[in-house]
Amino acid sequence: MASLNPPLLALKFQKLYLGWLKAMTWTVGQKLQGSNYTIEKVLGEGKFGITYLARNENNRRVVIKTLSDRAQQRPDFDKLHQDFLNDALRLARCTHPHIVRVEELIQEGALCCMVMEYIEGENLASRVEIQGILQEDEAVQYIEQIGAGLIAVHDRGLLHRDVNPQKIMLRSPLAPLNKGGSPLAPLNKGGEEAVLIDFSIAREVGSDCFAPIEQYETETKLGVYTDVYGLAATLYAILTGELPVAAPARAANTPLVAPKQLNPDISERINQAILQGMAFQPHERPQSIQEWLQLLYKDPVTSSQSSTSAPRKKSPIKTVLSQDFPVFLLAGVLLSGGWIGFALAQIMAPGWIWSLVLGGALIPQIAGYAIAIFASFAAALMALNLIVEPSSKTLSNLPLLATAISFSEMAVWYSVLAITFCAFSTSFMQQLKTLFTKIQAFLILAVTSWLGIGLGRLLGFMFQ
Repeated sequence: MASLNPPLLALKFQKLYLGWLKAMTWTVGQKLQGSNYTIEKVLGEGKFGITYLARNENNRRVVIKTLSDRAQQRPDFDKLHQDFLNDALRLARCTHPHIVRVEELIQEGALCCMVMEYIEGENLASRVEIQGILQEDEAVQYIEQIGAGLIAVHDRGLLHRDVNPQKIMLRSPLAPLNKGGSPLAPLNKGGEEAVLIDFSIAREVGSDCFAPIEQYETETKLGVYTDVYGLAATLYAILTGELPVAAPARAANTPLVAPKQLNPDISERINQAILQGMAFQPHERPQSIQEWLQLLYKDPVTSSQSSTSAPRKKSPIKTVLSQDFPVFLLAGVLLSGGWIGFALAQIMAPGWIWSLVLGGALIPQIAGYAIAIFASFAAALMALNLIVEPSSKTLSNLPLLATAISFSEMAVWYSVLAITFCAFSTSFMQQLKTLFTKIQAFLILAVTSWLGIGLGRLLGFMFQ
C-alpha cells in the first residue's frame, strides 16, 4: 500500500477546512471576532450577499453584511470577494447623513465583512403599507434626501444597484447619538430622515420591479442611470401604492402604467419626471441623479399654466441656498485669501531677491507659503475628484516638494485652497457637492480664493 505524503495530506485537510469555513452560515448566538459581535438573526439574503443583525460588545445593535453561501460555492468566488472588498472600502469612506454608516471592516475566517450602523425605525415600504400612499410633498422630500446621498455615493465611484422602498429607512427621532453626543443626522420638520441601506453586491440583480433592464443583461454596463431608475421607481411606488411593471415584462411589450393614471393627485411635473427616470433604455434616462432631481421641479413643456393652478414649488437648490449655503465658510476663505495677498504684497514690493536677503524674518513665511502651495495642488486634485488623499510617501517628501515649488509666484494664487481643504475638507466639501457639481464647487473655491488674494495684495500695496 502506497504511503501518504504528510505535507500533501496536510494541504488537503487545510483546503477542506477552509472550504467548510467559507460555506458555514452563521447561526443565532454565534460569536464573531472573539466575542466582539453576537449574531441575533438573518435580516435578508440576496443572490450573493447575506445580512445579519448582531450586537457588539457594548450591547448595541449593528448590521453585518458578507457574502452568502451561494456566492461562496461559485467558481468565481475569489473575484466576487475582491469586488465586495473594493466596494466595502469605498463605502467606508463615504460619509453622508442619508447613507448608512460603515463602522468597520472585519475579516472573519475567509470572509470580509462590513459592520454597519443599525437604523431604528420603519422602511418606506412598511410606511406605505400601514398608512397608505404618501402625499407628493412628503414623498419628494424623502426622495431628495436619498438623491443627495446617492450623489455622494456616485462621487466615490460606487453604485447602490438596488434602490427600492424596502432599502430606505426612516430614521427615528430618538436615533442613537454619535460619540460626540450629537445626532447622527439632522432631523427634518417631520421628525424623520430617510437613510439608504443595504448596498447590493456587484453583479447582483436588484429587486424585481425596481431593477432596470440592464441588470438582467450581461452585455449592458451598469451606471449611474441604473440608480436613477431605482429612485424613480421608488417614487412611483410610494405615490401610487402599486409596484411598477418589471423590466423583463416591459421588454415583452407590457406597458408601464403612468403613475398619474393610478393616482390623479400626482402633478404632471412629477408624473413626467418618474416616466423619464424609468425610461426603458439607459441612454434615454437622465444620466445623473442631479439631472433627474431637477425634473421634479421643472414643469413639462406640454403642460399649460392656468391662473388657478397651485404655485410651483421652488427648486431644491434655491431652497437649500437660503438655509445651508456656506456663506460664513466662504467668507473665511475670502479673508484667508486676503491675508495671503496682503503678505505677498509686502514681500513682492522690494522684489524677491532683496526679500530673500532679509533672511530669517521671512523664512517662516516662505516655508508657510511653500507648504500651503504644495497642499493646494492636492486640494485642487481633490476638488476635481482625481485623488482621494495624498499618499504617505508624498507627505514624507513634503519639505523637499514644498521648497522646490515655493519660488513659483503663480502657484501662490492657488494656496488658499489648501486652507479651505485643511479646515473644512469633509463637511465643507460635502456641503458644496450636495449643492453643486464638482466643477461648480471647484470654481466657487477658486474664484473666492483669487478674489481674496487680489484684494489682499491691493490693500498691501496701498498701506505699505
